[in-house]
Amino acid sequence: MIAKLQSISYTSNALQYCERGGEILYSNECLGSAKQIYDQMKIRENRNDRCEKKSFHIKIRIAPEDQSKLTNQDWIDISKDYAKKIGFDKNLYAVYIHEEGSAKEHIHILTSRIMENNLAVTDSYTHYKNLDFCRAIEKEYKLREVERKLEHIKEQKTFISTDHRTSKLKAAVFKAIEISDSMEDLTFHLKNQKIKTKIGRGISFIDANGVRKKGSEIDRKLSLKGIEKLLSYKNQEKRFNNRMSR
Repeated sequence: MIAKLQSISYTSNALQYCERGGEILYSNECLGSAKQIYDQMKIRENRNDRCEKKSFHIKIRIAPEDQSKLTNQDWIDISKDYAKKIGFDKNLYAVYIHEEGSAKEHIHILTSRIMENNLAVTDSYTHYKNLDFCRAIEKEYKLREVERKLEHIKEQKTFISTDHRTSKLKAAVFKAIEISDSMEDLTFHLKNQKIKTKIGRGISFIDANGVRKKGSEIDRKLSLKGIEKLLSYKNQEKRFNNRMSR
């Protein structure tokens, strides 16, 4: 199991994305459609003018071989346990299931970070909390554990550019890959940073200023095949584990 959390500022878009891609399983302190839930979250969020990224977007995914091991009620229970682990269990949040019944089954949790006291839930040490949480859930539900051993990866040469815009674009794409499991996810997160994604025989990215760069020109790992590899469950598992060891 892999759990990934990102602090975001595009709550409305994220809720609509989750609603389009799946089915709502559970909501806490809020009801209705994605738009209605956002309107309810916004009331709470307007009370805090210091926090820039007022929501968490969480994705929790099981390994492909654990397909069909979890029921919808299991996912609801897991989401409640996760909310307690991170500290937003009394906040407004909604849980959506995507790719139900497939090897890519996962849930999204969208939650307001703003608590009843108008302070924001901290986003510090969430990577460590994610690892601890996954370990506990894997044991409780008898799921395959994320590999602990660090694999030796053959080094790949990367394109190094002195162009500041290319460096910013590269950082944005890699950051979006960390929270994504598919090209659709990646395109969505980049779009909310005003970066367009074009896919044909290869892949290219267009920043807010209209500058277009092929993925392979930014970094060899960002070719179309390279990104597909980075988005695979095996590689996501590796990255998840590696971050915990830093």
